[in-house]
Amino acid sequence: MALRSDNYYRELAAQAVRDAHIEEPPVPPTAIAAKLGVPIVELPFPSWFTAALVYEDGMPAILLNSTKEEATRRSGVGHLLGHLLIVLDDQSAGYPKEGLTYHRDADFLSEELEIPSFMVIDQAQKWFNDYRYLARLFGVSEKRMLDKMHALGILKNRGLLWDY
Repeated sequence: MALRSDNYYRELAAQAVRDAHIEEPPVPPTAIAAKLGVPIVELPFPSWFTAALVYEDGMPAILLNSTKEEATRRSGVGHLLGHLLIVLDDQSAGYPKEGLTYHRDADFLSEELEIPSFMVIDQAQKWFNDYRYLARLFGVSEKRMLDKMHALGILKNRGLLWDY
């Protein structure tokens, strides 16, 4: 698998969100899975289990623990969709069966699917960088939104960046 930048994965996630015709937050990962034709099967599992990508009749399906909190379920689906999007985009990539080799990329894609950078920038312009409102709009914690806005350079440690 080729070495990819964060911008590459950011654009991969943005394209998946656009392909699912999601134009406003919050972004439901189930809509992206539906667009990709990946069924999500929710069942009660033990507390240590969150989600898994399995094959059913040669096609991918997501098993999801229905007893987990909504935020954990969304993150789990996003992570697995991240693995799937990586493999769909690069045939030389594989699913990590053991180890943590490619999980960072899937985690990054999960974050981008849940809080897409292009939407955060757009909504920040509309709502004057109000991270508290944006957190409610995207359905995430204020800390996650604040971290995202810092990562995008919208918010600085000493204040706001008003010119995008």
